[in-house]
Amino acid sequence: MSPIPELQQRQIDRWCERRAPTDDRGDVRFETRRRGGRVTIVQRRPPWPYEPGADWTVEPIAQLRCTADCQWTLHWVDRHGKWHRLPETSPEYSPVPLLDDIERNLSGGHFGG
Repeated sequence: MSPIPELQQRQIDRWCERRAPTDDRGDVRFETRRRGGRVTIVQRRPPWPYEPGADWTVEPIAQLRCTADCQWTLHWVDRHGKWHRLPETSPEYSPVPLLDDIERNLSGGHFGG
């Protein structure tokens, strides 16, 4: 796996920041976790019912992978925690089109297999 170019990591981080709630409740947060040439986008939610000091839940949403030739691929996670390439997407030289795919899938209420 190739290291992630700084500009492209910032693009992914900004995508997550734009999904922050518009009010002060902070119900849902999108964050990234990086490892090598992989960026996993996770969704964090506060515990329900709310208990002070309780951990937020963390759910992986998607994973972007940067290949050695700087192409990005999009992956989804199954219920066993195994990642799979999303077959209807093509490798891209920018993560932005793949972030758009994630957005469309999240809006439809389903992502992945």
